Amino acid sequence: MRKATLETILDKACFFGLRETRILPDLQNGKKGLVIEINNERLFARNAFSDVSEIPKLDGKEGWQIIQGTPGFEYPAEKEKWVNCYANISMLRRNFARVAVILDNYTPLLDNIEKSCVEVFCEKDLQKNGIDDLLRLKIAKINIPKTPLFFAAKYSGLFVLLLCALPFLITSSPKEQVSNLRNISGEVLKYSEKGDIVHVFKSEETLTQIARFAIGKYNSLISTPAMISEYLKDNGLSLQSKIKAGDTLRLKLPAFDNPRHKSMQGAWSFFTGLLNDSLAYITEFYNPTQTSTVRRHTGIDVSGRKGARILAPFSGTAWTSEDELGGLMIAIAREKDLIIFMHCDQRFYLDGQTVMEGDPIASVGTSGRTTGPHVHIVTGKITPSGDKNFGNAKYRVLNPFEWYKEI
Repeated sequence: MRKATLETILDKACFFGLRETRILPDLQNGKKGLVIEINNERLFARNAFSDVSEIPKLDGKEGWQIIQGTPGFEYPAEKEKWVNCYANISMLRRNFARVAVILDNYTPLLDNIEKSCVEVFCEKDLQKNGIDDLLRLKIAKINIPKTPLFFAAKYSGLFVLLLCALPFLITSSPKEQVSNLRNISGEVLKYSEKGDIVHVFKSEETLTQIARFAIGKYNSLISTPAMISEYLKDNGLSLQSKIKAGDTLRLKLPAFDNPRHKSMQGAWSFFTGLLNDSLAYITEFYNPTQTSTVRRHTGIDVSGRKGARILAPFSGTAWTSEDELGGLMIAIAREKDLIIFMHCDQRFYLDGQTVMEGDPIASVGTSGRTTGPHVHIVTGKITPSGDKNFGNAKYRVLNPFEWYKEI
């Protein structure tokens, strides 16, 4: 196979990492490229680059623009700000044919960005005959066969150390003492009555949100107004209670009866965890057939604050669509699995683009037919006999909770 030179890769790849800008190729035929110095404080703000026309040109490089670093910038530790950074880069990739991220000062927090790049190149790569061997070597390192021999070699030192420490870990049986047999039921009762949920109240939150989140998380139930009132009353509160931003709430765990809670808890946490919102909760379950009391509902609804990022549950290919009912929609597809998010406010990927697990793909909104900010999630299996279409995939709809068990 003919080896690709570094110049060829830089000319063809749409997203890559660099250690310096001097090896950037000139862009022909009116193509636009963007260089991002990652140590820029605006990258970590929400929707900071909605107007790309204000980004300056890069001197000496035809077709390239640059987002320059901020002098004295320190990388933030807050996860929310890094989610903003990944989302901003995803949006910028839609507006430029080539995007290069400068990763000169490595920090572990850049892992997700560095893994997204085809490779991180530097000037010394120009002296190589080609970079195919370099890429194959990197892939080989990632995919070392995990055989018994591999694990034996990897952990042999730990095994020897454990054998040496074993005599010190084996102790004789302790003599029976009164303290080992004391009745601790009083202590259990004492500590079980303490508040189990500690939450710092924020100005944009309501007691209803907090109650619905708690009832859903700890009981896997969609709460009713009566359940919310009962839970708040049990904690000495009501919907009329005056709570100020910054107040710390100490709440008991809600204890509503749901025999299916343990079997539902994993899926509940999975779907609410797809929203970068600490108070996300499910407001409506899947229902394939309409009855006199329950409407037909082809997915589940997860409530979250408007603008909260929606995160990809797995790596795959993005597809988009929109209509009057679902509003702005985006789907992630892989071999046999499909997940669709509806009512989005913004989408950060275009049709056919590759999405990595954990990437922000869209934000929660109210587009389409909806009464408040939430995301309607549809799950399905990709199959040639499917009766539904999204992008280039035919699929059949599955109950999201059953789909979760399969994946």
